[in-house]
Amino acid sequence: MFTGFKAVAPGFSHNEQNCQDAADAILLNRRDGVGIALVADGHGSRRHFRSARGAELAVQVAKEAITRFIEITEEKNAVFWNETIRANPKKAAETLRQLESNIIYCWREAVLRHSKTSPFTGEEHTLCTENNINLEDENDLVAIYGSTLLGAVIAQEFWFAIQIGDGACVIITDRGKVEIGIPEDKRLEFGRTTSLCNTDALESFRHRFGERIAGITVASDGVTDSFLPNKYADFTMQLLRNFVRYPDLAERNLQSFLPELSRRGSNDDVSLAGIFDLAQGKHILNELPAETPNSNPAEYGEYCTSDAGN
Repeated sequence: MFTGFKAVAPGFSHNEQNCQDAADAILLNRRDGVGIALVADGHGSRRHFRSARGAELAVQVAKEAITRFIEITEEKNAVFWNETIRANPKKAAETLRQLESNIIYCWREAVLRHSKTSPFTGEEHTLCTENNINLEDENDLVAIYGSTLLGAVIAQEFWFAIQIGDGACVIITDRGKVEIGIPEDKRLEFGRTTSLCNTDALESFRHRFGERIAGITVASDGVTDSFLPNKYADFTMQLLRNFVRYPDLAERNLQSFLPELSRRGSNDDVSLAGIFDLAQGKHILNELPAETPNSNPAEYGEYCTSDAGN
């Protein structure tokens, strides 16, 4: 049985600003079950002054595109993961590239529609002037909404994840091993990030896929930057423990914890979403030592940086 969860909180240092992050997690009503987790992080600078809306649109568009992607593969009796794909992984990569291309196109169209139905205010026109933004230039217009995107899908037989920009995807294998889901983009240093608004966005997407896993999470960089080195993996396993053992409390406690995570860590907006296979998670936990840290689902603090932003 899959469970999905999401949590978003504004950055500790962003008290007077709108949260630029968005997240969602849904379970599709399919025979074998499919879960989708999504996180987007708007850039939030003066040049990207509508990026909060851009992140919301990224999550909305990706959810619709991935849902349709699953439906189409079922309708054509060509599921994403089968014996043919297993023997030829290149085919799966090509299919994901098509999905990524569709998301980019649909996001740009959604952004352009929003710009037409939501007139620019006087303050926004001033920002355009200050940042040399030409509203007659479609690429400049789209950049105002710039956002990253992470999307993950988990089914009974397979998983896949796609990503553009920073943040992290983490998987828990069916044997209980925690791994980085998508390799890091080496270009993302010193605060730079790739974006859905880039003209070469498709070339900047990364993805990974594989066979059955026990869980997957996607998180913005505000979350990952708030942890001590190598501790985000421990936190992910603790999340699995809490969702297996405290299913009625885990998501609520996670949401309560995120503002504290931002305060003690990055000071940035924080967003996290994921899908866990509770039956497989229970099996994994039964194989672990009886005593584990943080049996209280509200106690995640040992994994955080110590007031790094203060």
